Amino acid sequence: MVLFKFDGKYLKDRTGKRIAEVDRNYIKDSRGQRVGEIDRHYVKDSRGQRLIEFDGQYIKDNRGQRIGTHDDVLKLIDGPGGMTLIALWVLFAR
Repeated sequence: MVLFKFDGKYLKDRTGKRIAEVDRNYIKDSRGQRVGEIDRHYVKDSRGQRLIEFDGQYIKDNRGQRIGTHDDVLKLIDGPGGMTLIALWVLFAR
């Protein structure tokens, strides 16, 4: 069951409430505070520390252990796939 929708700019929950915004490579919460950044294969938090790595199939934490797959993300978030969707999953939906 899809719990979130992503339209390319905003992540919204089932009721339509805005959860997050994507501004180029930065992820902001509903108040406009920067909570993450996309840096090629990595998602970093607001302080610049690596949270996860995405190798195209598996999502790995900063220790290299698998925490999910791209299919896991698509089960929770409906929208255009890719690294942006992975970042939103890690920062908000997981």
